[in-house]
Amino acid sequence: MKRLLVALALIIASVCSATTPAAADQTIGFPTFSGPAVPAPPVAYTTGDMMRSIYDAESSGTDFWMDRLLARTGNDPAGSWLMSRGRAVFMKTHDPAVLGFGGHVAYWESISDKNAYSIAISPGTFTEQVSQRKQMPSHWKSVHTSGSITVDQTKFITDNNVAVTNLSIKNNGSSSTTLQLRATSPYATSGTGSELTGQVGAYNNLTTIRPRLTGDGFTANSGGLNRSVTIAAGATVTAKVVMGFITDEIPDSLTEYNAYAGYSNATAFATHVKAYNLWWAQNVPYIDVPEPAIKKNIYYRWWLMRFNSLDANIPGQTFQFPSSTEGVLGYNNAIALTQPMHIDDLKYLRNPMYAYGDWLNVGQVSKGGRFLDNPGDPENWSNSYTQYIAEAAWKSYQIHGGQPAIAGNLAHYAEGDVKGQLAYYDHDNNKLIEYDWGALTGNDADAVSFHWKPGNMDRAESAYQYSGAMAAAQAYDAIGNTAKAAEMRTLANQIKDAIVNVLWNPSRQLFEHRLKSTNEWVPWKEINNYYPFSVGAVPNTSTYKQALRLFNDPAQYPVFPFYTANQVDKKAAADAGNPGSNNFSTINSTVQFRLYSSVLRNYSNSWMTATDYKKLLYWNTWAQYVGGNTQWPDANEFWADWNGSGIDYRSWIHHNILGSSNWTVIEDVAGLRPRNDAKVEVSPINIGWDHFTVNNLRYRNADLSIVWDDPADGVARYPGVPEGYSIFINGNRVATVSTLVPFTWDPATGEVTTSGTVTYHTAVPGLQAPNQVVQNSPRLVDMFAKAGVDLTADSTNLASGAAVSASYTGSGSNVSGAVDGYPTNEPFWGAGGSPNSQDWYELNFGTTRTLNEVRLHFKDSRPASATYRAPSAYTIQYYNGSSWVDAPGQTKTPAAPQANYNVVRFPSLSAQRIRVLATNASGAKTGLTEVKVYNRSGSGARPPTKDVHQ
Repeated sequence: MKRLLVALALIIASVCSATTPAAADQTIGFPTFSGPAVPAPPVAYTTGDMMRSIYDAESSGTDFWMDRLLARTGNDPAGSWLMSRGRAVFMKTHDPAVLGFGGHVAYWESISDKNAYSIAISPGTFTEQVSQRKQMPSHWKSVHTSGSITVDQTKFITDNNVAVTNLSIKNNGSSSTTLQLRATSPYATSGTGSELTGQVGAYNNLTTIRPRLTGDGFTANSGGLNRSVTIAAGATVTAKVVMGFITDEIPDSLTEYNAYAGYSNATAFATHVKAYNLWWAQNVPYIDVPEPAIKKNIYYRWWLMRFNSLDANIPGQTFQFPSSTEGVLGYNNAIALTQPMHIDDLKYLRNPMYAYGDWLNVGQVSKGGRFLDNPGDPENWSNSYTQYIAEAAWKSYQIHGGQPAIAGNLAHYAEGDVKGQLAYYDHDNNKLIEYDWGALTGNDADAVSFHWKPGNMDRAESAYQYSGAMAAAQAYDAIGNTAKAAEMRTLANQIKDAIVNVLWNPSRQLFEHRLKSTNEWVPWKEINNYYPFSVGAVPNTSTYKQALRLFNDPAQYPVFPFYTANQVDKKAAADAGNPGSNNFSTINSTVQFRLYSSVLRNYSNSWMTATDYKKLLYWNTWAQYVGGNTQWPDANEFWADWNGSGIDYRSWIHHNILGSSNWTVIEDVAGLRPRNDAKVEVSPINIGWDHFTVNNLRYRNADLSIVWDDPADGVARYPGVPEGYSIFINGNRVATVSTLVPFTWDPATGEVTTSGTVTYHTAVPGLQAPNQVVQNSPRLVDMFAKAGVDLTADSTNLASGAAVSASYTGSGSNVSGAVDGYPTNEPFWGAGGSPNSQDWYELNFGTTRTLNEVRLHFKDSRPASATYRAPSAYTIQYYNGSSWVDAPGQTKTPAAPQANYNVVRFPSLSAQRIRVLATNASGAKTGLTEVKVYNRSGSGARPPTKDVHQ
């Protein structure tokens, strides 16, 4: 949650809210929403692709439903943040008074706290008319006036990082006027003709940006672009300024810059707005629910996931995969703590690159062990926190599936995390992690148990090692490795037994953390104490279910506000002089949703009910809106000072993704339960809604829709769709039951298993289990190749088992690290400290092998150090019995070596010994995280590409 570097926010929150217990009541009822009506879709419901139908209905124009739905007008109480962004470029801060892109422009992170570019118009002093401001997810519109001159500005950032400003300048006066326009950027200052260029390193020097700035009718002069316009009385002239943030790894950034530079204002706007809104149609499921505020919040959450997504394709071991980043307007890093919450939502985007990108990212940078924060931003956190990435990642695989090799990487990452967490935090080997610091839970000073007595505690968060081990076991099942699956299940059961045997306090009938120094159970609790229930690590007996009774007491665990700490214990801590903080956030509602999702299905009791879950759903939505007004959604990092009717403090980080909730609408309200086989299972939590739909989810190799329309209310909510609880495959109904009850549908036979009344069922041959799915999109092929997985062929890696040696082996590296099968950032071989201008790495197969392809994953140690960079050149050599010679006809992709993934191909040759001979880059040495060697038949696997975005 609020980490170490949020000291100021913690102080504020502590002062404001920590000294008194929660003022909440379990009988709080339901919130009231205010605000304008939520726009209706422009088409009638279809069981096919609803989002595409919505887009197609409006695709001839520039006014789109998602833009209208999330539009923000006038003076926004959440701030003047710019919603439009590119894959890597966004405005970290935004100054709407400046024409152009004033504020701090970011390329993954703020470059140097300066404007992208500004456009000055003289003479005159132009003032924005804030009441006329209107921004939508795809673009920003504002009006600026000076005397008789009015400037209508429309600006946006394209997907491939081109910042475009369209100006319409009107002379409302009675005589003509001449204006001087000057566009300037601190990042593009030299050039001739109509263009300025520059070069700047991205933050932490992760990549090199070559900005280019141009404008229609502008001329380069003295470090800026100038244009003079004469406007007759009553006339209007237009101007356009375009800035591209060009990088080698995104070649489309240059293509798109040139295209937009050549467009008219109208064409530029229409091209962008259509492309931006097409993404929704291609990726987002349509979801309809009875409460308009919740419906809008669902789509706001999809926008949040898009806005807080980085797809910079940076070669190396930082941001090489698409990745969610928690809080681009704040700390902005791929933080292990919140990655699983993001994956839970991202897995329901139709393109698996987003969910898979998150877990590939963390798996590849965590050294084969416990999951760590991304090293690209070491200033923030850079630790290992309480998280359930393996569990969430496995669910994403259950939804999308793919070749077994995908599950193989996931199994390896998950096993490394579970064993790594225990090795690092379980000091007495009792299978429970030990913490002595609230920050490690992600809850900081909200975690009241740490205020009872100092010292290490066996922690209930060990539940996530249990779920991680179970995820690893299932992933090993998917690849047929029964021995590893059994090993990980044994470890999971050991953790489960430890939770029950060590943390259960029979006298208080609660699961409690346990102080190591005295063996005392810690009486002060958080919702974290209930994580074992969330993951099914608690036996379903009346004894252990007694712990759930506290959720029937609003003085202990109110439904809202959804605090971290048990409120009785928080008061006791405050009375003892340790008030800490008492904030609440979407991260807290997320873990409460997880708890209710498990308990209501698996731990029947009289204390936690579907009504409580419904209240949580409504209040979680209400908190997102400033003052409950649906005009102003703002998912702050956290909130504090609930006064009984409103939130008095909202965190300074806006539009943040600390937590998630769309998954619970899909999995708990609509009821979809991810599975390991080809069947479809739904198990809804009945909250009394008379209708809902989740339309066109991508489910393995098919499109899945779920519809509920209560037959009892006499109203057909979805005309043409039969009433009842139904699932549809590829737009066609396959099963219906008459009431909202769980059922499982077998596509092979069409049979439905349920306690309800089946009114329709049919078979659909060909639906696949997760490990039967073939993922072959260019982007996924590229992503998994970077992670050492070839999705295009199932060839034998000849490097496996080879004897390896090197010209020099630097400290912290070893030669075997480059042939362990995984190109994670560690272990690796490196020549750090080598006195040589060239270094080599050799593989001896022990017998003659035929080969024609080598895959090289070069180490890049930025930003931590300059020790390792991709070599300036390399060649593959083989030993011909007397000397080393170059393999003939080498074709390298890319032609110039890059960090991480490189492929070299050559005509087939036979050799026992081969090596890569690398010329070290200036000021650095060469390292390899992995080498793979193949003998391809036919044309071989697809070569790597610079970038394949879709």
